[in-house]
Amino acid sequence: MKLQNFLNSKMRYDAKAIAADDELSHQIQSRLIDLGLLKPPVDGKFGPLSTAALHRFQTLMKCGEAGFLGAVTATKLIETKPGDIPTPPLILKTLRDTIFKSKPLASSALLDSEKQLIPGGKEFEILAFTPTRNHIRVALRNESFKGSGIWYVFGSHAQISQDDLVFYPKPNPPTVRLGIPYRSQLDNLYNPTGSANVTSIAMCLEFLRVPRRQKTGQYEDELYEYAIAKGYSRSDPYDLAKIVRDYGAQDFFTENATIDDVQDWLASGNPAVIYGYFTSFGHILVVAGYDSEGFFVHDPYGEWFPSGYDTSLSGAYLHYSYRLIRRVCMADGNFWVHFISK
Repeated sequence: MKLQNFLNSKMRYDAKAIAADDELSHQIQSRLIDLGLLKPPVDGKFGPLSTAALHRFQTLMKCGEAGFLGAVTATKLIETKPGDIPTPPLILKTLRDTIFKSKPLASSALLDSEKQLIPGGKEFEILAFTPTRNHIRVALRNESFKGSGIWYVFGSHAQISQDDLVFYPKPNPPTVRLGIPYRSQLDNLYNPTGSANVTSIAMCLEFLRVPRRQKTGQYEDELYEYAIAKGYSRSDPYDLAKIVRDYGAQDFFTENATIDDVQDWLASGNPAVIYGYFTSFGHILVVAGYDSEGFFVHDPYGEWFPSGYDTSLSGAYLHYSYRLIRRVCMADGNFWVHFISK
């Protein structure tokens, strides 16, 4: 298959289909190298770097076919000259000594072959970037380390710009308040004093419009029954994350989150669920927003006071200060958070 076969056709090839076609892979790589978007050689291996370079070309040339190769992209790949590429490259600058990682994990969890020390102040041309799990996934344009041009860097250690315009990190708005529906655990059919976990998850899934599997009853009761049926422990955060994923959403759980991480997540329009010792056994609640002084939370058990809970009060959009969060949720230095998204 050649690019010319796509002209005036309705064919669409994704990256996997391109990679399976040796002739097409060679031709696309050759054009991307000619245009300065991919470094040599032409090897026919259409992997992550080649895919990132193709997506970069589509963005720069406004192909409108992100995610696949079609007639528009094929035409522009054939006709575009190096001087037609309209903008300067994206630049990744390390703000301090950092580590490039093969996975978005703590560097201590990686082998030496899976990480590369990078000094502060270093600049790299990149083809593409994607924020993920408090890191940025970058495709390096001209350099590689340990045989790879795809790496993760901790988000707060880097800045991405283009012609002095900063793309990452984007400044968060001073206040965020998501329209997450509030649900009390106290009217639950099962274990109303001990079901904050599934109630919090239900609020997030409802906000994200994740469909239920039952037509009657409450979402949280459905999740309670589902946990029992699957043998999941509601007190195990990793099992709660499984429930979210089983229902078709995403849940990245970490024991080492920061307040800034949660603010960034909320600013992206997604809810978070946090743990804390609001009771002697521990408690779980939804973070629905923030301002300069604290989080807006949906507490399914009512309103918390230092003397205990007043369950007669609504727990919707309560303002829990950052000082309170640090004392109750981060006393041992850890901060358990579910980052939930569609």
